[in-house]
Amino acid sequence: MALGGQLVILRRRVDALDRRIVRLLAARQRLVAAIKPFKTRLRDTRREAIILRSVVRQAGREGLDRTFVGEVYRALLRSSRSFLRRRHFIV
Repeated sequence: MALGGQLVILRRRVDALDRRIVRLLAARQRLVAAIKPFKTRLRDTRREAIILRSVVRQAGREGLDRTFVGEVYRALLRSSRSFLRRRHFIV
């Protein structure tokens, strides 16, 4: 197979993974919205630290760059808070 053909195949696989990631992010956001009524404050730094430790540890087990995963999840948590603010989170 020519290099160009391999590139097309790999890009299609990346595109398919991106679609799966977006579906998972949508599911996560729905859960965040469902949790909103139970929250007493917008940010739970203890919970965020637990999440970050967990995903960074999992990244290491998967052979994934831990710094990359930490950065992605910090952005995800920040965006989740922003989402809740836009939904008029009241504390």
